[in-house]
Amino acid sequence: MNPLRLAQLAVLVSVLAACAPTQLTVERPAGAATYPPTQNVDVLDAPPQRPYTEIGVINAPGEPGALRTQVVAQVREKAAQLGADAVILQDVSRTTPASQRLNPTTGQYESTGGLLVPAYKGIAIKYRQ
Repeated sequence: MNPLRLAQLAVLVSVLAACAPTQLTVERPAGAATYPPTQNVDVLDAPPQRPYTEIGVINAPGEPGALRTQVVAQVREKAAQLGADAVILQDVSRTTPASQRLNPTTGQYESTGGLLVPAYKGIAIKYRQ
């Protein structure tokens, strides 16, 4: 395969991987109350000053090369489905290890890895009245 075609294919695969939905998981406390879905969910960096109840933990392990905004939007959407008023977002992102490998087609070394993998833990909360 022509090196230019190979590079184009690699870019296309990266773009499609970044568009792939994140596999979210939700952990809810046993016996936790259920709430109707909400429309607006605030994204917080720290616990709020006002009283609240934790209604679930959303784990969003993003894909290499995914956009932060895309993963956060998915956490916000899942929190809305749980009936949350806000989600306290904790960044647990990591970077894939960088390495080099020999491309047998071109005879050149190529760098791989070193991509940011955006991952978040979101604590879905409901404000107390």
